[in-house]
Amino acid sequence: MTEAQRLPQYVIAGLGQTGLSCVRYLQNQSLAFKVWDTRADLVVSDELAARVNAEITCGEVPQNYWNGVTHLVLSPGIATDLPAVLTAKQAGVSVIGDIELFALAVTGPVIGITGSNGKTTVTLLTSHILKHLGYNVIAAGNVGLPALDSLQHGAHITVLELSSFQLETTRSLHLAAATILNLSADHLDRHHTLSAYSEAKQRIFDHCEVAVVNREDSHTMPMTAVTSRIATGLTATSEDFGWQAAQQMITYHGKPLLCLTDTALVGQHNALNIQSALALVSVFSDDMEAAAEAVKTFHSAAHRCSKIAEVAGVSFIDDSKATNIGATEAALKGLAGSLTGKLILIAGGDAKGADLSELAPALQAHVDAVVALGRDGRILSQMAARGWYVESMEQAVQQAFALAESGDTILLSPACASLDMFNNYKHRADVFQQAVRELSA
Repeated sequence: MTEAQRLPQYVIAGLGQTGLSCVRYLQNQSLAFKVWDTRADLVVSDELAARVNAEITCGEVPQNYWNGVTHLVLSPGIATDLPAVLTAKQAGVSVIGDIELFALAVTGPVIGITGSNGKTTVTLLTSHILKHLGYNVIAAGNVGLPALDSLQHGAHITVLELSSFQLETTRSLHLAAATILNLSADHLDRHHTLSAYSEAKQRIFDHCEVAVVNREDSHTMPMTAVTSRIATGLTATSEDFGWQAAQQMITYHGKPLLCLTDTALVGQHNALNIQSALALVSVFSDDMEAAAEAVKTFHSAAHRCSKIAEVAGVSFIDDSKATNIGATEAALKGLAGSLTGKLILIAGGDAKGADLSELAPALQAHVDAVVALGRDGRILSQMAARGWYVESMEQAVQQAFALAESGDTILLSPACASLDMFNNYKHRADVFQQAVRELSA
C-alpha cells in the first residue's frame, strides 16, 4: 500500500450531532477519515477520542492537511466560504455534507421538505399520516435524527427535513416528492443575500419527481424541470388542495376534505402546512379521506405556536421556534382571525442580519403592543406603535401581563435567533414558560 493510499480520504468537519453520525457511518463503511473541528478551544475527552478513533484537529488545520483527501464532509453549521474550506476546494477536495452521503446510500423513496418556516411541522405530520396509512416511515434530517443514522432503520419511506445549509452541499439527492413551503429573509448572515438563500433552497428540486407548490407564492415554484406538480393555497379552487375561509375547510379537487377546527393545529399558516403534508402523502396514497382522519390525531412539536397556559383569563402562546421574520409574520396572520381580545407580542433577539422593518406591516395590522428584548429588540420596540424594551425574558412576561386584560393573548414569537441571550430556542421557551408559571405562583 502506498503512502497516498494510507492517508484518510475523508475529512469530517464538526463534532456535533451530524459530525458524529458521519463518523459512525464512515466507520461502518470501513472508510479512512480524520476529523477537523473549527473550535480551537474544544476539549476532546478520552471518551470522545475513543468514539472517533481517528486523528482530530481543532482550530486551524496544518499545512498539507488536504493531501490525499478526496471528500470534505461539512456539518451544516460550518460555512462553505471559510478559508480552510476554500483551500480544500482549491486542492481538488469535493465539499459535501451528510445528506450527500445519505443520497448515495439510500435505497427507498425519499420525501424532502424545506422552507423558512413550518419544516418540522410538515415533516412530522407527513410521517404521522404515512404511518397511519400503514407505511414503514421514518422522519430524519434537520428534524432531529441524522439522515445517515436513519439508514439503519430500514424504513420504506424516509421523510427528510432539509435546511438551506444541508442543501448547499447536496448534489445527488433523488426525491419522490419535495416542497419549498415558503421563503422569507433568514440566515442572511450566512447566505448574505436572499437570492443566494433561495438558490440553496431550490436545490431540493434538482432531482425531484413531484413538486408540491403554493400556487400563490412564486418562491415555492421549482426553477428546474420536475415530472409533475401538486398545488396548495389559501384560495378556493377546483384543482388539487384549496381553502374555504368561511368554513375553515381544506378542500381536495374542490370538495370538502378537512375542517381546520377538527385538528390540534391553529392558524391559516397551519392550514397550508396540512395541505402540503397531504399533498406529499398523495404521491404514495390516493386515500385522502383516511389521510385527513390521521391529521386529526396529530399534535405539533413544542414551541411552535402552542398554547401553554392561561393566567387570569390571559392566554400565553409559545412560538419560540419563530427565529425569523417570516415565522412571526405567519403566526400573527394565522392567529389574527381566531382572537377576540388584544394581541401582545414578545419578540427580539439576534436578527441574523435580516431587516426587521419588514415586520412592520404585520405589527401594525395585528399587534396591539410589543415587548422586546435582546440584541436587536430595540428596533422592534421603536418600530411598534406601543413598544417597550426590557432586559430579560422575566421582565418581558411581567410587562406584557401588566398590559393585558382577561381575554387577551400574549404571544412569544421572537422573529430572531436566541443565541444572544439563551442556549437555543428551547432554552428561551423554558425561561418564558417559567416566567409565566411565576405569574400565578
